[in-house]
Amino acid sequence: MRRTVPGLPMTPASDERPLALLAAVPHRFFFLSGVSSLALAALWWAWTLVARMGYAAPPAAVAPTALHAFLMVYGFAPFFMFGFLFTAGPRWLGVEPPPSAAWRPAGVAAAVAVLSLLPLQVAPAWATQLAAGVYALAWAVLLLRFVSLIRASTVADKVHARLVALALAAGCAGVAVFAIAGPAAHAVVRLLGVWMFLLPVFVVVCHRMIPFFTANVVPFVTSFRPWWLLAAMVAAPVAHGLVEAAGLSAWSFVVDLPVAVLMIAVTVRWGIVQSLANRLLAMLHLGFVWFGTGFALYAVSSLAERFGANGLGLAPMHALTIGFASSLLMAMVTRVTCGHTGRTLQADAVTWRLFLLLQVAVVARVGAELVPVPGALALAGVLFAASFVPWAVKYAPLYWRPRGDGRPG
Repeated sequence: MRRTVPGLPMTPASDERPLALLAAVPHRFFFLSGVSSLALAALWWAWTLVARMGYAAPPAAVAPTALHAFLMVYGFAPFFMFGFLFTAGPRWLGVEPPPSAAWRPAGVAAAVAVLSLLPLQVAPAWATQLAAGVYALAWAVLLLRFVSLIRASTVADKVHARLVALALAAGCAGVAVFAIAGPAAHAVVRLLGVWMFLLPVFVVVCHRMIPFFTANVVPFVTSFRPWWLLAAMVAAPVAHGLVEAAGLSAWSFVVDLPVAVLMIAVTVRWGIVQSLANRLLAMLHLGFVWFGTGFALYAVSSLAERFGANGLGLAPMHALTIGFASSLLMAMVTRVTCGHTGRTLQADAVTWRLFLLLQVAVVARVGAELVPVPGALALAGVLFAASFVPWAVKYAPLYWRPRGDGRPG
């Protein structure tokens, strides 16, 4: 609550000071860490790509492509995930939220480690790996805190929480592998990060949240989230990743094609057309469209390889990572931020335009792979930064300010 003095403007109570709020409320600390690391990573990568056109490049103790892959998969998404899990997770599980002392030390260590990765490019490569090692240890501690909530829960349905915990364990292992072996272990780091961690977490949350949100907002659309669909959504990236790791990308269409057809059908069943009337809901649905699209592109790429032609390169990968994961991240974080800072649950005009700009960035990045022209990659990188950096600047202050409705939290 706020104290007021007659004739003077309201001033925040002691527990509403910025540092106190960040130290006590998990989504505030983790989301601020996430938007900060995302904005820095986007700016650094745009600089790196533009520099390839003949300009001065940033320091690079670690190969930029390897560091870019690490940051885009592991560098910011986990902060949003842990912020969400320590806020909404207890409600899922019917348990008390963890005290701040349970997550704060590891959270601070993780944030410092990740935010130091780019400055450490002026140091020897081992410094980057050391920071990644600290990050892996902090991640493990945070994961154990979440697992303890699952174990303490007596609710019947813990499937989503358990699947997220398993995916987070794979992600933690990927960070540990990078800490030990560095860019030399890129294939393993990508397998664990993209296919076992990032995409599974996002599809689990989509299965639980998109039908629920849609049914509450859109008339005549019922919640559709059977268990078999969850199994298919989680199995799809895991199966593709294993096929790819086995060197059988020319056969991955066996997985990719059925998944693409199913996921595109699911987007229709979940009410994408009806959702377009609500911007915040549309952001979730349009982001999910890229999941089926990414697998469709992988199917085309695989079939092309099967018949002796060139595949589509990294176009399918970026449809899934930038298109699906990044779009869903912007949509979900916007929704959670508005809800937990006492704001109206809606995407304002600025947020909506930034989301649409992100979709242009996805198309530009996929197109740069399909029709390579000079400057295309740099344009995609600049567009990605132009969508996420202003978004981060817009929402970051909300994490250290008191709630707009005057409630605690």
